Amino acid sequence: MTPRALLDALDGQLSRLGPFGSALALTLLAVAIVVPTHFLIRLVQDVPPRPQAVINLVIEMTIVIFPMMLYGRRVIAELKKSKAELAEMSRRLEIAAEQAHQANRAKSTFLANMSHELRTPLNAIMGFSEIMKDQHLGPVNNPRYLSYAKDIHASGRYLLGIINDILDLSKIEAGKMSLESAEEFVFAPTVQGSLAMIQSLGEKFDVELINNMPQDGVRLVAVERMVRQILINLVGNAIKFTPAGGTVCVTGGARADGGYDVTVSDSGVGMSEEDIAVALTPFGQIANMMGAKHAGTGLGLPLAKAMMELHGGTLTIRSAPYTGTAVTLAFPAARVRLAGAGAAQRVA
Repeated sequence: MTPRALLDALDGQLSRLGPFGSALALTLLAVAIVVPTHFLIRLVQDVPPRPQAVINLVIEMTIVIFPMMLYGRRVIAELKKSKAELAEMSRRLEIAAEQAHQANRAKSTFLANMSHELRTPLNAIMGFSEIMKDQHLGPVNNPRYLSYAKDIHASGRYLLGIINDILDLSKIEAGKMSLESAEEFVFAPTVQGSLAMIQSLGEKFDVELINNMPQDGVRLVAVERMVRQILINLVGNAIKFTPAGGTVCVTGGARADGGYDVTVSDSGVGMSEEDIAVALTPFGQIANMMGAKHAGTGLGLPLAKAMMELHGGTLTIRSAPYTGTAVTLAFPAARVRLAGAGAAQRVA
């Protein structure tokens, strides 16, 4: 039997006696060891033992050791109880974490399936309403019907955009979104094209878009559609949370490690640390005066962050209330081809 097993067995036997009984047993054990030792020492020193001295020694040891043993046994009992409670809590936390993981996977699968099911009828609604609003099959003589067709088409496009965002986020969370279609492309024109697509939103809310991206010939190896969506989401958010007369600026540049940073900054209302945490949560909505003016699902930033991480990059936010917001996209060096670099390599 190992020393550890022997100690555990002894502790188990003492625990049966309770704190008081086990303390008394340990005190008697200590006395039983010390008294013979005292006799042996006296004999070696050729000094005859005195009974009164032995009695005094036993009394002193009992007075000193018993309270210490009693307190120690109680402490050990409390520690064992706490250890058992911690073990039970740990077990429950593991079960809860596993259940949460399974629930999240089920949610992602459900959203992905639901999104697929909704896209089919939505495409039909949008297709037929577009035919009606553009009067491809002949004039619609009732202006109200024509207006309804335009509203149906606009609403369908908005709803389809939401469904696409949910589907993309669900795929990423479920690990089903791949970068197999990643290819090399020049980055600056992609930024310019993304800004052009959202220019009308800036004009609508009187927010100036400034493109300060350098024409440095940098190329990315990525899924261009995702990069466009990331930029559109970030610039669109910046416009929505910037008062009229404000600016949204896009800048970029290479890092020393060979990576590439792109920053979308605005002169908007800004966010606190708590607001940033909410904004990065799927469906998170920040309560402020600008948020009340614009409809949204709270998927723009989480989806952009998820797509950046899928590419091995990061998305960071620097902001404070009433000082604007700066969102930085950091692309890793493995996905960046600086001007004059060799041929592109496929990055998985």
